[in-house]
Amino acid sequence: MSILKKTLISMCLMSASGMVAATPITANVTADNDFIVVHSPGNGSSPTVVYRGANGSNWKKIESLKFDIDNSAQSLETCSVSVIAWGDGKVSQGMAAIFKGDSTIYTGSGHFKAHQSSTPSSGWAQTGGPNASQINTLIADSLANGQSPYLLPGSVAGGTSPWGTMNFPLASNVNVNNFRWAWSTSNLAQKTYSVFTAACGDIVEAAPVAVHMPGEHFQCYGVRKADKLREETIMIEDQFGKTRAVLGKPVLLCNPSSKIHNEKLYKIRDEERHLVCYDFVKQNKVKSRNLEINNQFAPDELMNDQRELFCVPSSKKHLDPIKPNKPGKPIPREMQRAEMKPLKQR
Repeated sequence: MSILKKTLISMCLMSASGMVAATPITANVTADNDFIVVHSPGNGSSPTVVYRGANGSNWKKIESLKFDIDNSAQSLETCSVSVIAWGDGKVSQGMAAIFKGDSTIYTGSGHFKAHQSSTPSSGWAQTGGPNASQINTLIADSLANGQSPYLLPGSVAGGTSPWGTMNFPLASNVNVNNFRWAWSTSNLAQKTYSVFTAACGDIVEAAPVAVHMPGEHFQCYGVRKADKLREETIMIEDQFGKTRAVLGKPVLLCNPSSKIHNEKLYKIRDEERHLVCYDFVKQNKVKSRNLEINNQFAPDELMNDQRELFCVPSSKKHLDPIKPNKPGKPIPREMQRAEMKPLKQR
């Protein structure tokens, strides 16, 4: 039997693993005079400072940073990302930023809400700036009272006074004409913290979750003998196309099966309906497609290959028993314990 067929058999009761739990975020930020970047999970969890500006008053040096965002749908409902920026209260202040995950947002893209706090700003990000209690208050106030930021004239790439032209590494991912310097108010000399907040869902797509599809479960077995069928020519059609095919011998027998998964029992719906799967002797080629699948185990992405088997609803009758080549493996203890528990039925 081919490796592909053996893989098909093993996949009948195999769950997907290694699902990605977080999406990596890359960002470019600069602010006159300084800034910190804060990730707020929400749901009562404390905000986390994921980056502190490292260049102080050297705002001409664009800073790059990376962090991760939980991409579960539940987390994205309450998660946010904020840039807290501040100046010296003497001259014009501004902040420009690009955040790239599954999508890209930036100052001027319409995703940030700005809040001008009444908390006096002080120090540089590496040694000062808002403390933990102030950060909690600043983020909460920003989420509750955020407004559209004040966008300064001109663009970051085209030059904005007094900062001139700046080249952000991630600028190829944005509309350069809309990429602007921003502040929380048109009063650019106010010496308090300005907070710019965006929803994590604007940057990260929610990871697909496992779904329960109705239908029968089948356990498939390789077969021997099965030499009475002559080659059959059939026309078949599915979502991938149609073909005139010549079927060979049966190679799999699939029994309707019950399943215990996450302490739930999935019962057999039709104990009389089996599947017999036949090899292809001849068929037309199939175009490969990138696909997303989902079931009770987990979603996954894959690409279809050529047709391997054609399965037909079949009856089954037990004849004289045949001594198997090898004894079956005993049921694992954890499965025995699962069978003894009260189970929910679906």
